[in-house]
Amino acid sequence: MAHDYIEDELSRGSVFKSEQFLSIDYVPENLPHRQAELRTLAQNFKTLITTPGRTSHKFIIEGPVGSGKTAVAKRFTEQLVQAADRRSIRLHNIHINCRINKTAYLVFLRALREFKPKFPRRGHSPEELLQMLVEILDEEDRYLLLILDELDYFIRQRGSDILYDLTRLTDDRLNARQRVSIIGIGRKIPLDETSLDSSTLSTLQRNILRFSKYDRNALYDILLNRVEMAFEENVVMEETIQVISDIASERGDARYAIELLWRSGKQADSTQAQNVVPDYARQAKADTHPELRKEVFSTLSQMHRILLLAIARQLKETRGAYVTMGEVEEMYRSSCEEYNEEPRAHTQIWEWVQDLTSHGIIDTKRSGSGQRGQTTLIGLSDVPAEMLEQFITSLLDSQEM
Repeated sequence: MAHDYIEDELSRGSVFKSEQFLSIDYVPENLPHRQAELRTLAQNFKTLITTPGRTSHKFIIEGPVGSGKTAVAKRFTEQLVQAADRRSIRLHNIHINCRINKTAYLVFLRALREFKPKFPRRGHSPEELLQMLVEILDEEDRYLLLILDELDYFIRQRGSDILYDLTRLTDDRLNARQRVSIIGIGRKIPLDETSLDSSTLSTLQRNILRFSKYDRNALYDILLNRVEMAFEENVVMEETIQVISDIASERGDARYAIELLWRSGKQADSTQAQNVVPDYARQAKADTHPELRKEVFSTLSQMHRILLLAIARQLKETRGAYVTMGEVEEMYRSSCEEYNEEPRAHTQIWEWVQDLTSHGIIDTKRSGSGQRGQTTLIGLSDVPAEMLEQFITSLLDSQEM
C-alpha cells in the first residue's frame, strides 16, 4: 500500500497556532511604534468626517521597504471609514497596488468597479472612467479615499499624469462637493515639476509623512506581538526573537523579520522540534535574502521570470559585475526552450528589462567608451546571482507542477 504523505503530515504536531498572522497581507490591530504616524494621518484627514465634501486631501507616505507604510495606511483608512459609518457618511477606501494595476486606465477601472462591479473592461478612455466615477459619487452622495500603493514604481514607468488627473479633477469642482481624496505610498515618490502644476506640487510636498526604518527594539516588539498570535505558547525562545531582531535591524525591515520568524517555525516543524531555537533563525537568514520579496515576484509574469533567470545565469557564468543585453538575450533563448516558451523579440525583451529595473530587481547602465558601440549593461547590486537563480528556478518549477 502506498504511503499517505498528506495524512502523515496532518498527524504531525506543529509549533504554529495560526500561520495567517505571519502573512505579508495581514494587518494587526495594533501597530507597535507607529502610533505617531497614525495620529498624524487622523489629524490631517478628520475634516473628511467633520466637514465632508468641503476639501479634497492629497497626501504622500514615504519610507523604506518594511517600515509599515502600507499597514499604517490600511489600519488608518479602516478606522476612518468606521468613524464615517457611525456618522452616516458614505466614505469608501480603495487600496490599489500600482505594480499590478500598471496604467491609469486600470487604476480608474479598479476604482469604478468598487461601485459598478460588472463595468466592462473595454470601450472607454481613462478620462471617461474618472468622470463616470465622480458622477456615481455625486449621484449616490459618496466619498472616496484612494490609496495608491507603490506609486513611485508607477510614476517611474508612466509619469505623474495620474496625480495631475486626480488633482485637476478636484480643482475643477470648486463649487461642487469634493468627492475624491488621495494617499500615495512609495519608497521615494518622484514629484515632477514638468507634469504637475505648482499648486499641486506644493500641496503634495507639504503633505509628506516620512517613515523611518524600524530599530532593533521596535522589531523585537513587532515580533513579540506576532509570536503571541501565530505560535503555540512558549515554543519560540526569547533568544530566537532577539537573533531575528538583530538580523533584520541592519535594514530596519519588519517584513523581512516576520519572514525569518515564519521560516524559523517551518524549520522547527520540519525537524519535529518542540521549540523554535536561535539556530533556526540563523538558518532562515542563510536561506533567505531580503531582496527576494514574495510580493514583488508574485506580480511578475512567467516571461519576466524567465528573463530574470537568464540574467542571473549569465552573471553567474561570467562572474562579472555586468553582462551585455546581447549576452542576456542569448541565455534567455535557451531558458525559453527549457520552459517550453516561445522567445520574444528584442523590443519586447528591452521593455521587460526596463520593467525589472523599475521594480528595483536589476540595475542597468549604458556601456562606457571601452566597448565598441553603445549597449545596455545589466547587473545585480542587492542579491547574489546564484541565490537569485535558485529562487527563480524554484518559482518556475512550482508553477509548472
